[in-house]
Formats: sequence, structure tokens, C-alpha cells
Amino acid sequence: MTSSKKDKLSPQIEAFLASKELSHNSEKSYGYDLQQFLDQVQGEITQTRLQLYQEFLKSLKPSASKRKLSAVNQFLLYLYQSGSLDSFHRLFLDIKLDKLEKNYDLLDLTSLYEETEQKEGQLIALLILELGLTPSEIAQLQSQDINLDFKVVTCQTKKSRRVLSISDSLLPYFDLAFGETFLFQNGQETYSRQWYFRRLSAFLAEKNLSDLTAQKLREQFIIRKVAEGMTIFELAKALGLKTSLSLENYFKN
Repeated sequence: MTSSKKDKLSPQIEAFLASKELSHNSEKSYGYDLQQFLDQVQGEITQTRLQLYQEFLKSLKPSASKRKLSAVNQFLLYLYQSGSLDSFHRLFLDIKLDKLEKNYDLLDLTSLYEETEQKEGQLIALLILELGLTPSEIAQLQSQDINLDFKVVTCQTKKSRRVLSISDSLLPYFDLAFGETFLFQNGQETYSRQWYFRRLSAFLAEKNLSDLTAQKLREQFIIRKVAEGMTIFELAKALGLKTSLSLENYFKN
């Protein structure tokens, strides 16, 4: 990897930002933080230079270091998944952050994207992690609700109707055969709610992540969207919530 001029983002950063759905302000913030990171490591991601960057983060205010840490970890994950890095690196900060920051850690869940025999459970897990869906909402997804050409999923309930974008990282996992009516179909009906939890649990156990649950995966969706710059009102809409009250703790500094 090579570093670029400070007044121009590197191609890796531009490709990363293009893979995200960010507001203009969030995109500028991400671009600045990530270009600063590449400048700090001189365009070469090694363990030694990452450690030096971590020392730099310790000198900043907790809110700034938290923001930069989240952006860089997402960038490192993207570089690994896209094949630009041979191994996944994740930065950690041994500094005193407030209680809220400790409670809402962004987890490394790259193993959820790896090859598995539990393909149904994998798709269920990724629908929760990437789209914020609940098992009950997944159970009601119909084949016609999924348009892979336009890369969207339409989730319709009695309370809301929302159109969610399928990311390029999620798209390949829709290779399962869709049911005639439902995405997952049992005869002429959808499977029971327990079936979804059993499939999810079996997949997570295979990945040595048995401590995760559907609820914790959905929380990771929330944490990632907050880190990406989504507003509390945008996030409430994406989750199909009537109010944003239950999300307020995720937005406190």
C-alpha cells in the first residue's frame, strides 16, 4: 500500500467510502481520519506502525480517539475482506473511557463471513448483523421482497415498511434457493420462530461464538451504524421503530 498526498484521499479510502452509505459530513470525517491514519503509518500497515498509531490515539480526547479507532478498525476489516491485507488487524486502546464506551464495543465478527456448512444459520446471522432484522422479521420475508438485481430487501410489517440496501459483502450469501413464497419455506408455510433460533445457534456454535445471540447481533448492527455516522432518527427508521428513545444510550458521549 502506498500513501497519497494529504489533499487527496488514497484509492483504498475512496473505495472503502464508496462501499458505505454515509452522509456528506460523515464521509468527510471518515476520509480525514483514515487519510491521517495512512499518513501516520506512512502507507504501510505493519504491527509496529499500528502500535505507534495507537500511542498517537492515546494523546487525544476519548471522544476523538474513539471515533478514529472505530473508523480505522472498519477500514482494516475492509482491506482484509477485499484482499488488500493478508491478515486482519484490529486496534485496541488501553485508556480509560467512560462506562458507555466500554459497554458498546464493536466486535470483530469476520468469522461470520467465512465458509460454513450451516448456510441457513449464516444467512440468518448476516441478515441481523447487516440489516438489523429480527428473527421474526426474517421469518416473514417473502421471496418477492428480495431483489438481488437492485440489491434491496423490502421488510414490511404491520407497523412499518422499509427498504434496506444489500451490501456487496452480504450479496453472495443469498445463494440459497428461495422458497416459492418465503425466503425460508417449510412446505407452504414459513418455519417456526424456534427453527430460526436453532439454525442461528448452530451456526454461531460452529464459529465458537455461542455467547452471541440474535439480540447481541442486532446490537452490533446498531453500533456499526452509529460508528458510520447514521443519525438516531435514520437508525430508528432503519430498524422500524416508532420512536428513537431506545437508541439514545448509543448516541451519548
